[in-house]
Amino acid sequence: MTSTTTTTTTTLPRATRATPGAAGPHHPAPPHHPAHHHPARHHPTRPAELPFRRDSDGGDDLGSAAARLQELYAGRAFSARRAAEETFEFRYASAGDARLSLRTATFLGHLQGDVPWSKDYVVSWLRSGSLTIDHHGGQVTSLGGQPFLLPSETSFSFFMTPHRNNMVHADAAFLEDVATERHGGPAQRIAFDHTATPTTPALLAWRTVVSRATPVVVDPATPPLRRHAAQADLVRAMLDLVPWTAVDVPATLRTPRTARLRTAAEFVQTHADRPLTPADIARAAGMHTRTLQQAMTDHLGASPMTYLRQVRLERVNRELLAASPGESLVSDVARRWGFGNLGRFSAAYVARFGEHPRDTLAR
Repeated sequence: MTSTTTTTTTTLPRATRATPGAAGPHHPAPPHHPAHHHPARHHPTRPAELPFRRDSDGGDDLGSAAARLQELYAGRAFSARRAAEETFEFRYASAGDARLSLRTATFLGHLQGDVPWSKDYVVSWLRSGSLTIDHHGGQVTSLGGQPFLLPSETSFSFFMTPHRNNMVHADAAFLEDVATERHGGPAQRIAFDHTATPTTPALLAWRTVVSRATPVVVDPATPPLRRHAAQADLVRAMLDLVPWTAVDVPATLRTPRTARLRTAAEFVQTHADRPLTPADIARAAGMHTRTLQQAMTDHLGASPMTYLRQVRLERVNRELLAASPGESLVSDVARRWGFGNLGRFSAAYVARFGEHPRDTLAR
């Protein structure tokens, strides 16, 4: 077997002040659940001093290459087989820092396996080959060289044909901080719509930013301020690829053990405008209804339907804050969000927000 592994780490000089990023298109502020408040992560006044890291690996042994990728992605049960029409080759390279790195991989064989927990936000696009991912939320399949988001904070299985792949790995905290520029709330988990296809303008913008930012991110001599600005631009381009929702879930649900419960909470927040039952929510999370009811009560202090009502109250509050008194009626907004008994609605609203809904509308 022929194999090479190279790792280079460079500590960059400390920056002195932050480079402001351009604000992108606005996304509506997400609902905030009263039972769990999160302190907002603020952009630091200067980019943190992070060591630059460059890694590379390669070889022509199929089993060793699969084992190396399993190690790199903390996976399990990675297996590979040769492609009849190609000589096997493995190449891997990564450059960047803990905030964001750019990676490339060539694996000229068939590869499959499981990733028990994916923490980063990752955009991938293939220069050749194909990728299929199965996860709790459904299936993701690559479409030619079109970029797509990998599932995050969940487990998934995958199958790849012989391929050449590019990836942008963004640290979760970094992307969620940048996303506050769009939704205006505290830093929260971002749930991307994996069923959506990027528009032509979004694809063009993505390719432009990748082309411009790549040499800046991968050069160890890049000053910290400039690298930070390029990384933030890449994250903003990621946020422009497909629709997403900022989802208010407590940190205790962002663990491998509570992944299904977090999926249930996300399902409620992203589908609160639809008729939902506890069975619908449980089905979306791959749980039994009674198990979901107990888990939500234990972790969120609310049954599934109580949690749904709390989310809908937040949506009413958001609409009333954005509405004009002469153009909207509290009763119409309340009924649109499923509150038929206006007396009970008003009492719940006052208990949650400390004012009557009519006063919110009058602001």
